Amino acid sequence: LLYREGQSLYCPFLLYNQINYFIGLKLFKFSFLKFKESLSIKNYKMTIQYDGTNLYGWQSQIKERTVQGEIESALKKIFKNQKINLIGSGRTDAGVHALGQVANIKLDSDMSPNEFMNAINGNINNDISIINCEYAINDFSSRFSAIKREYKYKISNNYSPITRKYVWNIKENIDSDKLNKCAELVLGEHDFTLLSKKNDDVKNKVCMIYLSKWKVEGEHLTYSIVGNRFLHHMVRYIVGMMVEVVKNRSISIEDFENTLNCIDRKLLYKAPARGLYLTNVLYE
Repeated sequence: LLYREGQSLYCPFLLYNQINYFIGLKLFKFSFLKFKESLSIKNYKMTIQYDGTNLYGWQSQIKERTVQGEIESALKKIFKNQKINLIGSGRTDAGVHALGQVANIKLDSDMSPNEFMNAINGNINNDISIINCEYAINDFSSRFSAIKREYKYKISNNYSPITRKYVWNIKENIDSDKLNKCAELVLGEHDFTLLSKKNDDVKNKVCMIYLSKWKVEGEHLTYSIVGNRFLHHMVRYIVGMMVEVVKNRSISIEDFENTLNCIDRKLLYKAPARGLYLTNVLYE
């Protein structure tokens, strides 16, 4: 059927096809642009070292300097029009150091991992350094993809003004054999409710520990612990309790074992943050 408008003849069927053609063209252009945009989104995986002495831990805070906050500030200078959401493998406390913290972020960028790393390091305080950067698959998460984390704790009998911010100085001689008797008890799966900071938001307090061992390394006594996850202050409580047992003061090895097994907590001791290091995060 034809109808007249002005001097032209129109067919509703042809007009319908024209409308569909233009809609289809718009949708194609939109889909192509979205596909093109997705090609430039990169998931950057970073390995980070930091001296935690003057930092208030990993997580961003409004008034204090933190590792996440410092790196995100640098990223905002580089990527001014993008949302910055840096994901870390886990939080470290104020004063705790890291040799192998891992973080990732997704950004629309054509930078190579090396260019990306250098750009951040050029805009950040010397307390923090990105030591490695690489592309990760799109669904990689530094936090949720991690299967194991490793911490080390350092103790020294020899005070030095050079290392005082990086070890726990103890005057007494510490028996490493007795420490390892305590450390063996930590192996396996335990509920660490009594050896972590109270936090009602964390419902599951069970962690699997794969490695728990003390070793003499030069003038330092170093504790290594590997687990699938760690709770707030957990490693510092474990170390503090073991050292107190070895000092033969307030608690026995049985008291430590009872606390570890959530039977009873007689007393609680926490090692200072300065001797603790996040050394490695493991992925499949």
